[in-house]
Amino acid sequence: MLDEVQGVHVVRGSIHPARIVLMVVGVLAVFGVLIAWPVIDSAGEYLFAFAALAAPPMVGSTSRALTPRTLHLVGHHLGVKVTLFSSSDMLMFGQVKRALMRAFEARSRSMDRRDLAGYDEAFRKLNQVL
Repeated sequence: MLDEVQGVHVVRGSIHPARIVLMVVGVLAVFGVLIAWPVIDSAGEYLFAFAALAAPPMVGSTSRALTPRTLHLVGHHLGVKVTLFSSSDMLMFGQVKRALMRAFEARSRSMDRRDLAGYDEAFRKLNQVL
């Protein structure tokens, strides 16, 4: 199976639309505070301005945690583009990606050993029969 898989690479999924909307709202809030800054004169208004400046980063980090991007391992199998694995869990995705890369390296090393020993053609014929 690994002999037929080529061009494996990582593709990042799209950003959740809610994150884009929250980013735009945050930028608008910051610009609103900057424009209103000269007319702020009471402690309550300063407190409101501080909250308007502090809220966007907190909401952004929360939305990032709640709507993570999906990562995809994509490759070509017999000339057809296929998704080998998808996950939004970064830890699990990294583990699967590492395991696949190790399998490719192990296959490459075993093929190099067969080539050096002169058994490569015999293994190819055996794999075709099976």
